[in-house]
Amino acid sequence: MAINRALKQYVTKSLLEFAQVQESEKNCIFISHKSEDLKQATAVGDYILQHGDIDIYLDKYDEGLQGAVSKNDHTSIVKYIEQGLIKSTHLLCLVSDMTEISWWVPYEIGFAKRSKINIASLKLKNIDKIPSFLHIEKTIMGTKSLNEYIREIKSKNTSYMYYNDRLISNNASPHPLDSILDWRI
Repeated sequence: MAINRALKQYVTKSLLEFAQVQESEKNCIFISHKSEDLKQATAVGDYILQHGDIDIYLDKYDEGLQGAVSKNDHTSIVKYIEQGLIKSTHLLCLVSDMTEISWWVPYEIGFAKRSKINIASLKLKNIDKIPSFLHIEKTIMGTKSLNEYIREIKSKNTSYMYYNDRLISNNASPHPLDSILDWRI
């Protein structure tokens, strides 16, 4: 069963605990997004949890981070974001019209790159331009390639050796991500 590692009961685990068991645990995808794209980030996160059987970290569920944001506590905001990234094996950056003007997305990508966390970007529907700083890694163009990305993550982890593929075909109608991703690619 996949979990959202931003939920309170998982955030309280120390970073050392995560580092010690990271090799044997499931992969975790940190979903990087501009705040205006929270609805799309939630939909992608829910899809990964329900059908990909991979853990995620989505900031909206991190009570510590949300408290720091409401207090405008910049030091704590950075701390919580870095903790979320350290607990993750992958970073998936949602690309929208707003991504290029984000201050946090490039920070998260830079931290992930320095930490040797796998980075990919997911192009949302009707987006043509991808910021140049995102051309450094894998680009996922739609539902079909998102499914391939999830399968690729699973295939590299022996604990998924005999997993049941519950991903919904990109040709399924309706698909839960139809409103936010292109389905053909």
